[in-house]
Amino acid sequence: MLLKHLYDFAVSRRLLDDLAFSPKAVRWIIELDSSGSLIGSGPQITGDDKRGKEFSCPQTTRPKVAGGVSEFLADGLTAVFGLDSDPEAPMSESKRADRDANNIAKRTDFWGQLEASHRASSSPELRALLTFGSSLTASPPSFLRWGKATDGRSEKSAWWITAASGAEARLGPENFSFRINGSLLLEDESLRQFWRNTHASEVATARTGFSSGLCLITGKSDQKLAPTHNPKIQGVPNTQSFGAAIVSFDKPAFGSYGFDQSLNSPTSDEAATAYCVALNHLIGRDDHSVRIGQTCLCFWAAETPIAKTPFAFLNRPDPKIIRDFVRAPFAGLDRSLAHRDRFFAVTLAGNSGRIVVRHWLQFTVEEAVTNLQNWFADLGIDIPSRPPKKAKPGAKDKDFHPLSIYWLACTTVREAKDLPPDIPAQLYRAALEGSAPSISLIKPLLDQLHSRILRDENYNLLFDESRFALLKLILNRQPNRTMEIKPSLTADTEDPAYNCGRLLAVLAATQDKAHDFKLEGPGVAERYFGTASVSPASVFPLLLRLNRHHLNKISKSDRFGGHERFIQQQIEAVLVLFKPAQPGRPPMFPRTLDLQSQGRFALGFYQQSAADAAARQANKKEAEPVPASAN
Repeated sequence: MLLKHLYDFAVSRRLLDDLAFSPKAVRWIIELDSSGSLIGSGPQITGDDKRGKEFSCPQTTRPKVAGGVSEFLADGLTAVFGLDSDPEAPMSESKRADRDANNIAKRTDFWGQLEASHRASSSPELRALLTFGSSLTASPPSFLRWGKATDGRSEKSAWWITAASGAEARLGPENFSFRINGSLLLEDESLRQFWRNTHASEVATARTGFSSGLCLITGKSDQKLAPTHNPKIQGVPNTQSFGAAIVSFDKPAFGSYGFDQSLNSPTSDEAATAYCVALNHLIGRDDHSVRIGQTCLCFWAAETPIAKTPFAFLNRPDPKIIRDFVRAPFAGLDRSLAHRDRFFAVTLAGNSGRIVVRHWLQFTVEEAVTNLQNWFADLGIDIPSRPPKKAKPGAKDKDFHPLSIYWLACTTVREAKDLPPDIPAQLYRAALEGSAPSISLIKPLLDQLHSRILRDENYNLLFDESRFALLKLILNRQPNRTMEIKPSLTADTEDPAYNCGRLLAVLAATQDKAHDFKLEGPGVAERYFGTASVSPASVFPLLLRLNRHHLNKISKSDRFGGHERFIQQQIEAVLVLFKPAQPGRPPMFPRTLDLQSQGRFALGFYQQSAADAAARQANKKEAEPVPASAN
């Protein structure tokens, strides 16, 4: 049961020990002296980004849906100053009145919590803060103003804040907190203990009205059952900003036997909190989750720390780490623990207020590691040299890792934003379960290859490792495969589709050499790749006749004269692998190629091109003069 495993994860990792606090970004720190006066011209900024630095902040359990509820010590514009985020927003008089009343209630709640804390502790820092709060009137403080940008960049009015540096910035949905005499209140242990007591009281008060019964997650009886499951799970694509739920019943049609809300699936408040906290923890960590397209995948092991497993580098696979892992997949792991320990993975997608579990799996860590080892081994393909790491169009904010699930999946679409959620999910299953991706992925993968060869003048086929690695894996994992694709060129295979690809690569290279590598406009590969990969028999006789002209031109070249003999031998070595219709007749090319054969054609073209490029690099290196000795 998925929720039980998440509950166990939360308990084993001690995620429930301090639920009164959670990480939250606070961008502005208001500096005050012991008398409660502002230090400087405005608040200090905590980070360069739009959210600011994350702090461990108090977290209330009171529902915020009804409004008028604020957080302790750290909250936004409305809670701290009672100001509307958009005072000029068009709305009816009654709605405006309700909104103003909510703003006042939220500010009252924020400062009321601070007053209660001061009564409990008599803290001089809180006294100074309350003095500052009492000085705030209905008008904004000196460092805040509503209006347009002073430089005329924007015609729309907004809140603007003057920082301690004197610079003015547009204020977004950002949080404020306080530092008194150099002491940050969020880190004051006496205030943190006050909030722990307050949080415990909130939880106890909320549970007094809960029904009691059997918890389906823990199996314990006479438990306080949660009417709704909180905290909300955040970070899943296509869900609301405040989060969503896996278990919810908000319509009569979803209920049964007269039960209300989540009592239709009775879960103790403790267990509901635990699995929600566990999921938020997993989603918030790069070594436990990844967001790809419209899905989010989380993975963990019951006992083994995920940092000690190879899954931590699944999203950013480093070439050296991959090579070491394929050779010794269990290095650094306790093999006996891996043999019995369980590995879990769940794929999540959002639908507004609800989270959909698209797929989840569990098996031993040993099985998962072996599957991952096979995944990277099946992706292995030789390239002449590795390109510099840089972002590709459509995902400028992501590092380029050619064998990551993200970049592999992106080879099937024109832009990353077009990536369907089922493709990355399918690849993750292939990596973790050892399954074969659908053969239907070959078509979009090849369609994008054809498009780039024909239309993208900056496209370098030799460095498109992601595309050809995925194509190799898909073909090799098909149960009805007719040829095993190896990491490097297979020169002795009789597979006609693969050899047709090889032949086109040699003919294209011959044309480039005949034009001294200065060919203008589309060449043989650009003009004929699509047709040759589908119906070779209609193209290759023409290309072989055209190739005689190219060989003749090379033979007369001052730079490449004599190379035509080697090229002719190379072409004949490929042609001899095709079976002629009759003895003594020309080689017989396939009339048509099916989808798998088209994939082998593309790989033959790529691997022949890569092998030729590697040979040129080796020859160039051998021809370089040896540096003279320093002596």
